[in-house]
Amino acid sequence: MREVNLRSVDLNLLVVLQKLLETRHVTRASEQLHMSQSAVSRALQRLRDTFDDPLLVRT
Repeated sequence: MREVNLRSVDLNLLVVLQKLLETRHVTRASEQLHMSQSAVSRALQRLRDTFDDPLLVRT
């Protein structure tokens, strides 16, 4: 696991992560955040890349 400089993390991504954790659905999160589904998916991918972790794996 690599270290992450938290100062470089876009805090808006954490808002998306919080909503994804609450709703457990990209579509619902996107609706509640007033974002497109693809924008939420891209934010999730950026979080995965930043933390080098799969985060919220589809089951």
